[in-house]
Amino acid sequence: MLNEINISATQFRKLVTLYSIGSTIIVVPAAITADAHQDAWITALFGVASGIGLVLLFTSLGKMFPTLTLMEMNEKILGKLFGKIVSAVFVLSNLFISSQVLYYVGNFLTTQILPYTPLTAIHIAFMGVVIVGVRLGIEVIARSAEILFPWFVGLFGLLILSMIPQIKIEHIQPVFEIHPKAFIRAVLTFLSMSSLTYTILLMIFPSHTPDTKKATQSFYIGNIAGGLVMVTLILLGILVLGPYYSQITMFPSYELGRRIDVGNFLQGIEVVIAILWFITLFFKLCIYFYATLLGFANVFHIKDYKLFSFPVALIMITLSLIVYPSVSYQKDWDTKTWIPYSLVVGILYPLFL
Repeated sequence: MLNEINISATQFRKLVTLYSIGSTIIVVPAAITADAHQDAWITALFGVASGIGLVLLFTSLGKMFPTLTLMEMNEKILGKLFGKIVSAVFVLSNLFISSQVLYYVGNFLTTQILPYTPLTAIHIAFMGVVIVGVRLGIEVIARSAEILFPWFVGLFGLLILSMIPQIKIEHIQPVFEIHPKAFIRAVLTFLSMSSLTYTILLMIFPSHTPDTKKATQSFYIGNIAGGLVMVTLILLGILVLGPYYSQITMFPSYELGRRIDVGNFLQGIEVVIAILWFITLFFKLCIYFYATLLGFANVFHIKDYKLFSFPVALIMITLSLIVYPSVSYQKDWDTKTWIPYSLVVGILYPLFL
């Protein structure tokens, strides 16, 4: 049944682009600006270039087993027992990461837009949409990405054009002042939130993409496109807000929307940024949720992954409320724990296979 699920190379490219932006659009700008200051956009560029090598790793692994998902590769390569164990660990880690992505949605809404709305209600509402999408299938999610992608591009273009009058070139000067250690740390932070998480896409590529050659090209293009969107946002944040304000602001890209002022007429349209975030976060969470359900179905030998959708969603919502006790804990986790974890899952794990 799963082998009959097919998405086109174009749809896959748009999925990769939106996925790579995902929660990166929330976490990365302030995090790498804190390390690299006015050179943060340069480290992001290096991150995009490094991501090409990671895509090569993932596509090479996928092409070795073009009809298998990552869970099936585990059993094929590692044996049935050890493969099941590795798959179970991977699925549980995906469940945890999914709850983190859901946390970012609630944290943003409760601090910036809906301060009096219960966090649980926000998580249930957003997760409800994700459940509907995933139960309809990855093909429907891919078609949704195809429909919403032009809107994303249009809103992103509007943001760039609206910010041009407020750009101050002196904010990125002097260039290349960053210390080598800070440079490496900033690049790793960028990669940990984008390309190093592409392991999850092996649940879709190439088993659900029949034209492997075109899908491989789409993988590369999607990675580069998503990365360049992030580079642009980081650069805009520095040019408009300045490096200091970009690193102390929790959501610098959202702050850009607040700064929009074109002729004292077009003002305060930060909702543009919010819509961009919701689109990318929706698809990232859909992919994680789909992969988690598919993983559970594989581990327990159940044909229909949809049977797990409601109980797993309930667990995710519960975890999202406790995964980060505070914002300071979240920042500490993202810098000290997440980066080593992403290196293991994004490099060592596929190399081991």
